[in-house]
Amino acid sequence: MRNIVARLCMSEDGIVDRPEYWLPETGLADVLDRLVTGAETVLLGRSTFEEYAAPVARYHQAVVPLDRARKLVVASRPVIARPHTEVLQGDPHRVLRALKHVPGADIHVVGSVKLVRSLLRWRLIDEMSLLIHPVQAGFGSPLFADPRALRLISMCAGGSGVLEASYRVDYAATATSSTSASAGRWGGTWSTASVASTARTAIRTHA
Repeated sequence: MRNIVARLCMSEDGIVDRPEYWLPETGLADVLDRLVTGAETVLLGRSTFEEYAAPVARYHQAVVPLDRARKLVVASRPVIARPHTEVLQGDPHRVLRALKHVPGADIHVVGSVKLVRSLLRWRLIDEMSLLIHPVQAGFGSPLFADPRALRLISMCAGGSGVLEASYRVDYAATATSSTSASAGRWGGTWSTASVASTARTAIRTHA
């Protein structure tokens, strides 16, 4: 079964929201270009897609990492169609759980903090890959309500003091219940609803 890996930038005070505002001289496109590098399949929320992926052909003249990746978008309303973009149809919880069972490369959620928080509530995130910058954001909300659920896999120092840390998510380590969980908190329950063995019928492809 393939993993779903969340790839985010984080400040040293634990903030992941809007890194283009607290990273010096860095725009959203530059942040996400770095996170996308090496990913074959990328999952994006609607806001991140419309800000970064949809206008990428206008913003970049050269080929960028996202151009090489398969792009999946979770959106509650229609998005602008772009080449090589697939929009998930139906309940994203069920569709993504089905996709985890379809053979293929790991699915990387890039940016899209609101989507990452939903996936954590549904217990669908398997790993967290964080670029931890030596910068105090000073505002925003932290991603982790219960850091006990993180198990460090690897850590290395990158350029300019940035730490690249990978964690395995251990949902059994937190006692947060689904009834008390709010948006952005760990918790949720496993879905017992049956899904098709392939999720291709739940995806609309834009040629």
